Amino acid sequence: MNIDPDEDPEQALMKAMGIAGFNTTKGKKVVGNDAAAVSIKKQRQYRQYMNRRGGFNRPLDKIQ
Repeated sequence: MNIDPDEDPEQALMKAMGIAGFNTTKGKKVVGNDAAAVSIKKQRQYRQYMNRRGGFNRPLDKIQ
């Protein structure tokens, strides 16, 4: 790696890291930025099996 004494240290660092430049991406399309996932939690519906009105030896009530 050649280090020029005339070259700006920031430019030398960017060249060493392989970075072309620091620009903003505001308002630009960035490839791979649209990948996302959401975990939506639904409240569980429970049905009572024992101690039901009419006894427990009958079909279960419908899930609402």
